[in-house]
Amino acid sequence: MITDIKVLDNFYTDPEYITKLCDGNFPISGCGTGNRSIDLSKINQEVYAGVKNALCSIHGVDPLRVKMNTFFMVHEYNSVDDIFNVSSTHMDGKNPDVCRSTVDEYRLAFCGQILLTKDPDPESGVTIHRMKPNDWDAQEIVKRCIDEYTIPGEMYRAGKITLDEMKELRRQHEENFELTCEVKNVYNRMVSWKGGTLHGQRITKTVPKKLNQYFFAEWY
Repeated sequence: MITDIKVLDNFYTDPEYITKLCDGNFPISGCGTGNRSIDLSKINQEVYAGVKNALCSIHGVDPLRVKMNTFFMVHEYNSVDDIFNVSSTHMDGKNPDVCRSTVDEYRLAFCGQILLTKDPDPESGVTIHRMKPNDWDAQEIVKRCIDEYTIPGEMYRAGKITLDEMKELRRQHEENFELTCEVKNVYNRMVSWKGGTLHGQRITKTVPKKLNQYFFAEWY
């Protein structure tokens, strides 16, 4: 049964080989901050199949029941304001190519990250959150936690609101949630959660570049 969160250290036997697969090439921009590689399935099908099978085994899911996207993404510290280095509390949607989703479209079985930064700042890990008591229905939860957390950043980049206005919208959004646990950044650590889990992450000035591998398993 898929549970809220799973953590496994030393996920890869040879993590250096894995990081060399993308060869520093991150040509794609899209959901999230930072650029990403092409999907691992297009880089090395054998490694991709091994990763998919391992993650499905961890979650007790038949690999034939899900399709998986997994890619590498590099994040760089933004010195303009620390708000750009801390993600809003959110649930993953239809990654990697479509950020938004409706409740009827939501098919994520599980998703997560493999932390691949050597000598990372432990504080640049993953945080898990829960909603404070409220009267949101299922559609509003999806809308607020997939759509609305992205809107302030989009409006700011489009010049429609100021930085201070964006920060106020983010503050209002964060008031709806509370922290439940934090997973520290450790090299070659896998952290995963079931679809719909609220989470966030950050990058710090201490280690201003971070490499993660993301994966998203969606029910067929």
